[in-house]
Amino acid sequence: MRIIPFHRESDSDYSCISYWLLGDVNASTDRNTLIDTGNKGSENSAFFMRSMAAMSKGIGKMAVEQIIITHDHYDHAGGLGVMDQQFAPQVFSYLPSGNKHVPFHDGMHVRIGDQDAMLLHTPGHSDDSICIYVPTLRILFSGDTVVRISDSDGSYSHAYLASLQRLAALDIAAIYPGHGAPIAMEAGRFIRDCIDLIIKSPRIG
Repeated sequence: MRIIPFHRESDSDYSCISYWLLGDVNASTDRNTLIDTGNKGSENSAFFMRSMAAMSKGIGKMAVEQIIITHDHYDHAGGLGVMDQQFAPQVFSYLPSGNKHVPFHDGMHVRIGDQDAMLLHTPGHSDDSICIYVPTLRILFSGDTVVRISDSDGSYSHAYLASLQRLAALDIAAIYPGHGAPIAMEAGRFIRDCIDLIIKSPRIG
């Protein structure tokens, strides 16, 4: 599977990292997928369109056949309207979104690129947060669920801790977050270290 990160922001135009997922050989069974749309800025949308136009995505196939929204914050879902209008994709999200919304249930299986993935409800950062896990590749697209925790001084919810504990039980080799560089080494240990710091925090509630 090809994983193409899209990220464009300025001081006045904050946006997440979106991930465009394509099959390795553009097979007819591949599902061209966009994880998160970034913000709704016109420059952001134009950047996406230019980047997609330059890539091979399969004869007769739309660049974006489906979208997965990790949560409904503006920097992750703000550009959905433009993508909806351009591609009319199916939209997977915890909250109803887009013109072709697919009802979400925890643990549902979705084809992304040329791989089978699982959508997991991981509340904590927000009530509607989801992660995308690809077991064959041992990768996780985490949205804003897994953050880089460096100390135990923060405040954390029980829901967030439970979500991390659920992810820690998976076999994960790499994490592609909504912000920041991918975590490509000892990703499972990274999650467990975050859990250890949260447990030490005096402010869990």
